[in-house]
Formats: sequence, structure tokens, C-alpha cells
Amino acid sequence: MRWNNLGIAYLDQFQYADAMDAFSHVVKLRPDYADGYTNIGLTNISWEKYASARASLEKALTLSPDNARALYYMALVERREGKCDAEVVDLQKVVAQYPQSRDARRELGISYYQQHKPEEARQQFEALQAIDPDDLTAHYNLAILYGRMGMKEKAAEQSALFATKKVDPGAPTYSLDFLRHHPEISTESVPWHLHTDFPADLAAGQQQH
Repeated sequence: MRWNNLGIAYLDQFQYADAMDAFSHVVKLRPDYADGYTNIGLTNISWEKYASARASLEKALTLSPDNARALYYMALVERREGKCDAEVVDLQKVVAQYPQSRDARRELGISYYQQHKPEEARQQFEALQAIDPDDLTAHYNLAILYGRMGMKEKAAEQSALFATKKVDPGAPTYSLDFLRHHPEISTESVPWHLHTDFPADLAAGQQQH
């Protein structure tokens, strides 16, 4: 596992050759460890070596047929290869196991969109938005899908949300909602403000005096 952690650290630093070497040690020491082969596949995908990625992901799925990580990355390889049906099947399996996975919902929505299945795509992007109200991909694609479905108000709303959050990604919906309901915390962002133990109405009266 130390080799595995080292490989992850190398991968985070985009040092793909070193990551491959570390993960190769992992599968040599533990040939039954599916995640080791999945990590090799992920490294190859990041390195844009998709053929090599498929081989290691197939090995991972041989060891663990329902492994969600391996299925997810295999779907990305299949998309690259133009195997749309297999891509959708694998992502559906991931969503079935992890319905709250933002990445799986997002990629399955994109897969449906590319297959010209607007209703299926809409369902996935709406599910993604229910999980993460600030997902830019959901806003962008729903704006297009709603527009094509004649839902003009919803399309305009999603388009506006996409434009706003693309410009200011540091202002997510859930944060703004929280601050609206907790003004005593929102004032902390103001350079000059009053700290007091008095109730708000008494504090306001003291400021007037």
C-alpha cells in the first residue's frame, strides 16, 4: 500500500512514468488487487495511452467484475474508442451502485447527449443538479436541452446560472443560501463590523448613540 500511495502522489504531480512504476510494484506484490490495475489504467488515461489503459482495466474487471472505479474508467476508454453502447452500459452500472456520484451522473448525461437521447440526458443532468446545485456542466447542458424542448423559462434560468457561476465560481448556491439565513456570519466578510454579545436590536441602538 505504500507503493500504491506513492503512485497516487506521483499521479497527482503528473509524473506518469514514476506513477506507472509505483503501481507496477503494487500489482507485482499483490496480483489479486483490482485497484492496482485500475490505477494503472487511470495513469494511462491521464497519459492519453488509451489502448494500454484498456488492458489493465480489463484485468481489474476480471478480478472484480462489478468494480465501480474500473467500470467508470473503462467507460471513458470506450467513449474514446467510439463504443457508445458499451460506454453507457458501464456508466449505468456505476450509477446503480452509487446514485449520488456526481462524476458518474455527469458522464452518463454526456453519453446520452452524444447519442441524441435528450430525455435520458435531461434526467441525468437534473439528478446531477439535485446532488450538486452548482455543477456547471449540468447548467450548460440543461440550458440547451430545455431550450430544445421548448421550456424557455427553464432554459433561460439555467443559462443565467451557468453564466454567473462561470464568472464567479466562488459563490456557490448553497453558500449564498446559508449566508442569507445567517446574516450574523455574512457580516464577517465585511472588513469593518461590530462584534457584540447584545441582541441585534440593542446593538443597533448602541450604534445610534
